[in-house]
Amino acid sequence: MKALVTIFQLPIMVLNVFGFIVSGIWLLILGQWGSVLFGFAVSMIAPTGLGLALFPGMAIAAPGIFFANRKVTIGVYFFGFLSSVFIYVLISVWCGGITFYFLKDAPARAFWPLLIWSYGVATSPWTYMAQKDGSPTSLLAAFFAQVAFIMMMVSVAFGLDVPDGFQVFALWL
Repeated sequence: MKALVTIFQLPIMVLNVFGFIVSGIWLLILGQWGSVLFGFAVSMIAPTGLGLALFPGMAIAAPGIFFANRKVTIGVYFFGFLSSVFIYVLISVWCGGITFYFLKDAPARAFWPLLIWSYGVATSPWTYMAQKDGSPTSLLAAFFAQVAFIMMMVSVAFGLDVPDGFQVFALWL
């Protein structure tokens, strides 16, 4: 795990610090004002909406507390697993939806800045919520969402189309 964090630490830091700014300016120069404004709006509203969308995951995990109080570990693991699956499906649907929204009608000259922009819009709410929460599981979920998105971007750079690249995302997440 430590090796994985070390490998992806620099690309994540560069994308988080410079990717959003550089791709935003690039898109503004290309006249993609709507994408930039929509991306900012989504980035501001998404933590609240995604926080609400996470409530069913907590409801799924609630029976695990019942089993934990009775020291039935298989029940704790089962409901913890179901809750985790729900969260990772939600992350996948969110990141995939954002990516497809920005790239569905992307002109060729705006493809790469839109892909980088979609990385910021898709992953920033998860990173923000994980930092606010501070729990190791939230931080790991946000980290793996970023890693998966980077791997999707690399696969697209090497010739995969976006739907196939999203399969790479889902495998890494």
